[in-house]
Amino acid sequence: MEKAQKLSIEELKNIPETLLYPLKARYIETKKKDGVISDPLSVKILDALHYDSSQTKITIMPQLGMCLRTIIFDQQVNRFLAKNPDGVVVNIACGLDTRFPRVDNGKVRWFDLDLPEAIAVRRHFFQETDRHRFVAKSALDPSWADEIPKDKKALFLIEGLSMYFSEEENRAMLKIIRDNFTGSECLIEILAGWFVKMTAKSASKKTYDDPLENKIKDMVKWGVDSGRELDGWFAEMNFIEEFFVTKQRPDAFPFWFRICCFLLPAVSRVNKVVHLRFA
Repeated sequence: MEKAQKLSIEELKNIPETLLYPLKARYIETKKKDGVISDPLSVKILDALHYDSSQTKITIMPQLGMCLRTIIFDQQVNRFLAKNPDGVVVNIACGLDTRFPRVDNGKVRWFDLDLPEAIAVRRHFFQETDRHRFVAKSALDPSWADEIPKDKKALFLIEGLSMYFSEEENRAMLKIIRDNFTGSECLIEILAGWFVKMTAKSASKKTYDDPLENKIKDMVKWGVDSGRELDGWFAEMNFIEEFFVTKQRPDAFPFWFRICCFLLPAVSRVNKVVHLRFA
């Protein structure tokens, strides 16, 4: 990480606030004595930003969810690199993700992909190297694939993005991977379809204290109840497995939520990380 620099409000004004949301979640959990994740780099970054983080009030459920999904992604990246130590990892919609320093094995070639304005902020905290590169393009722009080497096994990470895309946009994003990276794998976070529909119905009725949380619930567009539903999208794309976020650390959640998951198992499957392979 480069020397932290204070960013002005002017520099941050074009950055989606959703980029700061998971950063704040990791910040809070790291600051807690018994937090589910320890990510000192997130603390450094948020402290360096000229941003009043007290205005972003994250409720306990999404806060835990964002941190636990991060742990799942970390585990699966380590699993991939154990089999492919000199493989390629592409972090799609990376935002201010801090994963690379945590999982770097000294051989992986890592690409952080996001919109130009997000990459511009990222450059304040991370320096490009031969093995850690930035790609300042939309996940829906097929030309980003031209910047990724195709001579090694590749893993694509899509965390905190699919729910903000329509089904058509998600198909287009995965099609770019299918068309350019035969034999690659993908980890994509997906919300349950029934939860997305319920969120859409309640969007106009329920108001949260946090303005950002209100924005997010209005932005959610898509989900599927099981990652197996993606099996029929392309003949060359196969469902491998899925990991449910709440099952990563059930003990971390409030007692009332654990009872709810026991009585209504579908609740424990709201958020998942789906593992796909492109034949």
